[in-house]
Amino acid sequence: MKTIKIPLYTFSELEKKAQKTALEHFRYINVNYHWWEDDYNDFKSLYATMGITIDKIYFRGFYSQGDGSCFSSTIDVPAFIKGIAEQSWKKYAPMLKLDIEKCPIHPRVIDLIDSGVDIEIFMKTDTNHRYYYVHYYSTHYMNSANGRTYTRIENELEKLDEWAEETLETLNNYLYQTLEDTYEHLTSDKVVQEVIEVNEYHFTSNGVHTDWLCEYSEL
Repeated sequence: MKTIKIPLYTFSELEKKAQKTALEHFRYINVNYHWWEDDYNDFKSLYATMGITIDKIYFRGFYSQGDGSCFSSTIDVPAFIKGIAEQSWKKYAPMLKLDIEKCPIHPRVIDLIDSGVDIEIFMKTDTNHRYYYVHYYSTHYMNSANGRTYTRIENELEKLDEWAEETLETLNNYLYQTLEDTYEHLTSDKVVQEVIEVNEYHFTSNGVHTDWLCEYSEL
């Protein structure tokens, strides 16, 4: 029989180089589960204040070409216009600053939309796993008794579409940036070290994790 004795060290007892090895071993320990769920719930609550009901969120990240996010949603247009104008998201996140302009269409057209009778508008976003950006769709109907076409109103509705798509893209960028920030935080040296120390992991002098060896020796 042969007995081997190996000295084991806590993270704080390791040399700097060995600590780096230990950190890299556990780098993704905090993102090996659905770490994004809290952010998802926040987005849904935040966007609901602006009349946006989110059904699904997808993202891919974070350091490759084609990475991004997208979400499927239904949009209450009057609430959307009003929510942006009044910065209603601050009811949920008072300190949050979003670079979003108010809807630029004429107030009288907004009143027609609010009535839900003269103009009916349907807005939504959809998702596509292969393409991570806002997939925006909208339709509108003018309820004109005389069958006339109101060119000025149509022009305003085109402006509304442009504004809505740009606004939703800004919100999608915020979504993706928040996810990236969370990911970077969870994989940072500081947070990974906290997990190592809380769990009291042990290492060889060169930073190799050895808790599995300790467990084996107790069998």
